Amino acid sequence: MARLTKYMCLVIFFFLMSEDSFAQGEYNLTIHQEASSAPQEWNVAIENTTPCVIFDAKLDCKGFQSGTKIDPKVILKEDDLCIINGGQQINPQESLHFVYSWECQFPFKLVHQSIACS
Repeated sequence: MARLTKYMCLVIFFFLMSEDSFAQGEYNLTIHQEASSAPQEWNVAIENTTPCVIFDAKLDCKGFQSGTKIDPKVILKEDDLCIINGGQQINPQESLHFVYSWECQFPFKLVHQSIACS
């Protein structure tokens, strides 16, 4: 009985891990950054490449600063989070763009999003 319980726990664990990986891998926003022609300036594109609507998306922005003003409708820094598109929906294939200036490329990381698929 103990072996069966261990086996079932292992199966459930791998199922949950693969499901989480699927949800995170397939339904995330993609963030592309490249250096602009100006020194220490970065062009950023946040794109919804999924077939779903994404909303309430937030990035980890701990330590992020910009010498260039960023449109708060695109990305708004609040404490250690950056709210994308004012928390509003980002439709499939939609992109948001902004430019920031800083000494190096910032490692933006998606920390929260809600997804609506039809």
